[in-house]
Amino acid sequence: MRPQFPRSEHGARRRRNAGSSDEQDSSAFGRSGFTAVQLRRTGVATAVASTIGLVMINSTGVAHSETSTSPEIRPTGTVLGVSAGPSGTAPGTVNVISADGTDDLSAGAPDGEAAEAQRRLSAYLQVTDQIVAREAAATLSQHAAATAAETERLEAARWVRPIEARITQGFGGANRHIGVDFGAAHGTPIHAAHRGTVIYAGWESGYGNFVQIMHENNVVTSYGHLSRIDVRLGQEVATGERIGLEGNTGKSTGPHLHFEVRLNGQYGTKVDPLTWLAGHGVHY
Repeated sequence: MRPQFPRSEHGARRRRNAGSSDEQDSSAFGRSGFTAVQLRRTGVATAVASTIGLVMINSTGVAHSETSTSPEIRPTGTVLGVSAGPSGTAPGTVNVISADGTDDLSAGAPDGEAAEAQRRLSAYLQVTDQIVAREAAATLSQHAAATAAETERLEAARWVRPIEARITQGFGGANRHIGVDFGAAHGTPIHAAHRGTVIYAGWESGYGNFVQIMHENNVVTSYGHLSRIDVRLGQEVATGERIGLEGNTGKSTGPHLHFEVRLNGQYGTKVDPLTWLAGHGVHY
């Protein structure tokens, strides 16, 4: 039967060798997970090997040193969280969205969808532009038509003085004068009292150089004793356009314009020119 050796207070066996002055202590501390080794003592000097390191055994059975290292410099910003890390990497990786507290995440559509959306937008804008252009053109056309209609209405109603001169003889009277005479200096311009078509331009007995113009509603104006004719047969003339110069041709006692208004055509009823002109806003 082996002799019993006294145990230490930590539960480790203690063995002494009587034949040696040296003493060896061995302690095993199973609870704390580390071992301290004390080397042999000699005389005055004692060499002690201090703990050369702390060894930590983690749950995976891999040993790693717990010696201190430089403090880890982590970027500032919004911390998204701690992940377990992919296979082969250390767990506990900290994910940082960005260093300045914002993120660059984009919710944009994939390139194909974005291109399709852009194509549809371009097509829509093109159709919209075409509609706007058509509406603008229609509006301009309507405005132009309305302007032309108003211009036509005003032109159809506009009459002017055939000559700037004084009246030397009126309509009717004792000698049954069939027109009005306007006396002025020789060569004074003569104008069409209203727009129309020249139906006569030439010499006429008693009238000298003579011009007749057919207007709307079969109304005719006549101009006699001209010194010069400036229009031709069939010519369209505008209201106020010059048709010749005042003169003293034909049966005349001096330079003047003999002016007539006839209803119902070239050989129709002769009416007082002054009354007719006044009825159309023209006064002498």
